[in-house]
Amino acid sequence: MQFDYDSNEDLSRFTVRDAAEIERILRKMVADKTIITIHSDNGQDFLLTTLIGINPSTGFIYFDRGPDERLNEALLASEKSTITAKLSQVRIQFATGQFERAKYNGEIVLKTKVPPALLRVQRREYYRMATPLTDPVKCWFSLPSGTLKVVVTDISVGGVGVLYPPGGLRLVVGETHNGCRLALPDAPEVTLSLKVCSTYKETMKNGLITLRAGCQFIKLPPPAETAIQRYILKVERERKARA
Repeated sequence: MQFDYDSNEDLSRFTVRDAAEIERILRKMVADKTIITIHSDNGQDFLLTTLIGINPSTGFIYFDRGPDERLNEALLASEKSTITAKLSQVRIQFATGQFERAKYNGEIVLKTKVPPALLRVQRREYYRMATPLTDPVKCWFSLPSGTLKVVVTDISVGGVGVLYPPGGLRLVVGETHNGCRLALPDAPEVTLSLKVCSTYKETMKNGLITLRAGCQFIKLPPPAETAIQRYILKVERERKARA
């Protein structure tokens, strides 16, 4: 599994079990040609693909084969797999059984069973805004083994989503870090505490793997909350002016 959540977090509120809603989500993924990552159970091989069809009467969903036949074979040999995707900025994850070859619309593709449940991870306790890549928000975590610099990908007065490269220091679910520094553009740097609530790997279209984490502010100081609210309003005004 590529998602890792705080053991104290109730995943039931993110779990979709209604068959009609699962079908709606899957059909939306087909219509949007959403990029999907399929991770085999060996934890190493993954396949970038798209969901191309769903057949509720047979209970199967169909995926394009990848260009690398070795990865296709590794997936077919895997007894179970984990599928992750981002649909309209909401992360989707579900587990599947073994894949099989199949013919769909005249093409040889991969098929597996429709999942009985999936995770749809979205938190709407606060308005969360994706941050501009042209003028990124940066944050520094003070870890026992050093300082980790990350890029903030989204922000609210409840917390931040962050991105950083693999291969170095890592954030661990459940840990709280005091003395973190948040740098908003055109604003004084603020010091605050962050709890790591979720971590996951994301595979980009070019195959590059990045590490991401969702973090919650702990007792956010009022001046920091005001600075974040002002930043969100400023960015939203600029976006509306350009629209």
